[in-house]
Amino acid sequence: MSEQLVRASSFYEPNGNRLPITTLSTYTTSLYGEYGLTDRLTLVGYIPFVQRITLNKRVFAVSGVEDFSGDAKTGIADSDVGFRIGLLSTGATVLSAQVMLGLPLGDSGQTNGLYTGDGEANQSISLQVGRSLYPLPAYLGGEVGINHRLKGFSVEFRYAFEAGFTIRQRLTVALHLRGVESLKNGNNTLTGGTGGLAGNNVRFLLYGPEISYLIKPDIGVSLSVTGAARGQNVLAAPSYSFGFFIKR
Repeated sequence: MSEQLVRASSFYEPNGNRLPITTLSTYTTSLYGEYGLTDRLTLVGYIPFVQRITLNKRVFAVSGVEDFSGDAKTGIADSDVGFRIGLLSTGATVLSAQVMLGLPLGDSGQTNGLYTGDGEANQSISLQVGRSLYPLPAYLGGEVGINHRLKGFSVEFRYAFEAGFTIRQRLTVALHLRGVESLKNGNNTLTGGTGGLAGNNVRFLLYGPEISYLIKPDIGVSLSVTGAARGQNVLAAPSYSFGFFIKR
């Protein structure tokens, strides 16, 4: 289970420039789980079961007159379920395929655009590769895939890379890189909510560190910070996450 916070006062426009906006904050409590059915087939699920979005009030600086009183929305957000299947294992390298279905459980019609979902059941497929660097206590991982969105949203090409190093079998330090590139085949008039909360024609490159610590052999905590090197149609702000995990 994890808690994620994003607090943004600017937005990446379609041309990549940063535009000042009324401060928008999202607080997301989520569950992520994997369950192995066989040695090759794994169920995967991500459920953000509580998401709270707040939009600050807006006041004119000179007159002090309130232009907008602010707003907030709390509810379940869009979720993802699917499976991963092992394709190839050779030496220290493992290749897998993953198929996920997006469940449109969130709200895509809130009056002020504080959307917890985009209202469409997207499908994504990806190839994942992982490699142990043993005898070093380190690993490398990568992923490429396509996210097929419906109802006027653009199809997306997604990619990710991570590298991690474990210290004394308890502390793992990792660096993550994750990007999305829009194929720009969506409806350009579809914005997807305030601040791109369910944005269309999205493009970004995110990076940041993650630290995880095993309190017990099967229980641990994690902390991560993610920033953006560039973006389009998304909030321009870092993301902070804290969580705990159980592994068997």
